Amino acid sequence: MPRAAKTWPDFDAQIRCVRDHVGTAETPKVGLSKPVSGFPIADGRSGMHCAYMEHATLVGFLSGTLSPEALADEIATEVGACNTACQAGGTGYIVITDGPSFEVTREGAGRLLAAIAQERLSFELANYVADCLIMSDDFDFADDAVRDAIHFAEDDSRPPTQDETVKALAMLG
Repeated sequence: MPRAAKTWPDFDAQIRCVRDHVGTAETPKVGLSKPVSGFPIADGRSGMHCAYMEHATLVGFLSGTLSPEALADEIATEVGACNTACQAGGTGYIVITDGPSFEVTREGAGRLLAAIAQERLSFELANYVADCLIMSDDFDFADDAVRDAIHFAEDDSRPPTQDETVKALAMLG
């Protein structure tokens, strides 16, 4: 399962994709003998966060079977724990479960941007989803417009305005 780290406040500069494992005291080894779900979501002593994003959750949202509100309910605790660990000076690890290859289409990317524009999904949660899509080897972008839309949502230098989000959405056609 891919694992990546985000450190607050400059996420983009701090993202590290870790393919296998790091194996230090703060980053437990992920292997077949130790299920990911056994890791704590947040550890206040070390400032470490390790939770997982379900591949099926991402696919459900992108394909339209999971609403933005249901997605938010499902991932809010995970995202909050990751961001709290980062803000406390620790590291937040995002682990995306493996799944079949899935092509992110213009329609799926449009769902993400529309959810931001319509305020049905907070930018914080949408940004986390975009990070997961970019970091996982199981998601491919249908074309450059889709890639640009996902990277728009992933850019956490500042939350976009509604007008900027609507313009990005229009670029999908």
